[in-house]
Amino acid sequence: MTSTEPVRRRRPRWPVPSSLLLGLLPLVAFAAVSAWRSRPSDDYATLGQTVDSVVHALVLPESIAVLVLCVYVTALGWWPGAAVDHDRTPLRWTSVTVVLIAVVCAARLPLVDWSALPVRYFVLLTLGVLFVGVFEELLTRGVLLVGLRRRLPEFGVWIASCVLFGLLHLLNVLAGAAVGATLLQVGFAASFGSTLYLARRLTGNLLLPVLLHAFWDFGSIAVSATVDTTDLGRLLPVGIVGLVSFGVLALGLVAGGLVAWRDDRPRRLRRRWRDVPPAGVDAGRGAEPSLQAGV
Repeated sequence: MTSTEPVRRRRPRWPVPSSLLLGLLPLVAFAAVSAWRSRPSDDYATLGQTVDSVVHALVLPESIAVLVLCVYVTALGWWPGAAVDHDRTPLRWTSVTVVLIAVVCAARLPLVDWSALPVRYFVLLTLGVLFVGVFEELLTRGVLLVGLRRRLPEFGVWIASCVLFGLLHLLNVLAGAAVGATLLQVGFAASFGSTLYLARRLTGNLLLPVLLHAFWDFGSIAVSATVDTTDLGRLLPVGIVGLVSFGVLALGLVAGGLVAWRDDRPRRLRRRWRDVPPAGVDAGRGAEPSLQAGV
């Protein structure tokens, strides 16, 4: 009997899910705007070294970026997924990495020459790095994670978010940074991204990653702005702290990867054992044909 019902045509599907595109869009837009604003003649080394630089390079642009990103997240209704992780990792020992990062950040504070710049510089720098922390964490450990999780397993989400966070720092070359130093910074940032991902998974929200990010940037910028590069006595402890931070960030890479890998274990087990006969079938007496065929 021939059916007279009209044949419904399937709408063509996007090769990439819209959620993934929406998750990547703010990151691509930020990279494009940063590239457009940068100039090869810019002196990247002087970023955040003066009150004027902090205001015009950190406070003003980052506050605008935070506002625009918040409007975007609100329009999508992504706040529950972007700001909150309902499944906190049970691997609580990994919190050692987060604690050690906080210790490294705190160890930088005595190295800052607090008398070298006015008080308003440090107040504005605190405000500026907080804006940076909110924007970059909501961008890469918030919106991006929501988009990636609609398509990738958690281990892939961890890798992609860390790599993309690191690659964002390649834009510093356009602002006058040296290529070699920038490549080192890319690897450093990707490793730091793993620790920030870990902080989100441990606490279940973005607050701790934001504060850690801001704390790290504050010490890094304040030390470079106030420490005399000709004073070897002050540079030595700065170098020691830097070496220790490499080891801590390496631990963060391992811990973040383990957390993401553990999340995917049920999925891997389903894939690996989906054709295995259920327990209780006596192999000596023989299983039913359907079970033996792995159906």
